[in-house]
Amino acid sequence: MTARDKYKVAETSQTISLQPHYHLLKSLFWFIIAMAGIAAGLFIFYAQLGEGGRVLGYALLVYLLLHGLYDFIFRVNVRYEFDKPSNAVYKTNIPFPKKRLMSLDELVIFTSSEQGSWYYAMGARKKQFIKNYAISEDFGSGKKSQRLLGAYEAEVLEPILRLSASPANGMYTPAG
Repeated sequence: MTARDKYKVAETSQTISLQPHYHLLKSLFWFIIAMAGIAAGLFIFYAQLGEGGRVLGYALLVYLLLHGLYDFIFRVNVRYEFDKPSNAVYKTNIPFPKKRLMSLDELVIFTSSEQGSWYYAMGARKKQFIKNYAISEDFGSGKKSQRLLGAYEAEVLEPILRLSASPANGMYTPAG
C-alpha cells in the first residue's frame, strides 16, 4: 500500500485532498470484532455472570461503540482540501458543511511531537501553535517509521508544498 492510498490522496492540477486519519479504519474493524466478542460472551454466559460482570460488559460495549463512532465521524471522515484556484485550505467532514480553514498563503506545515512520537501538522501563520491540524500519522524513530516517513514526504507532502508554492515563507521543506 502506497502513502497515497493510505491517506486517500486525490490530486488534480489545481487541488490536492487527503484524509490524514484514514488508516484508523483498520482499528475500527477490530473495535467491531471486540464488540461482537463481548456481546457473544454476554449472551452465552449471561446466567453465569453476576450483575457486576454484566454491567462491566455493557459498559465496555458502550465505550467501544462511542469511541468507534467518534473515530469514524470526527477522524476517519475528515478530508483536507488544498485548493489553488480559491487560494484556500478546506476541511470537509461528511455530517458537517465544508469549512474554510485558512488561505494557502497563510499555510505553515511543521512537525509537532507528543509522547515520544511526532507528526506533520498545518496551521495558519502566526497562529499555527494555537490552532493546528494533523496531516499525517505519528512517526517514531524506528526503521519502519523512517520508511513510512520517506514515502509520506515524497508522495503526499511534496505535492502539497508544490501546490502552495511558498516554502520560502517559513514552511517546512523535507530533507532529501
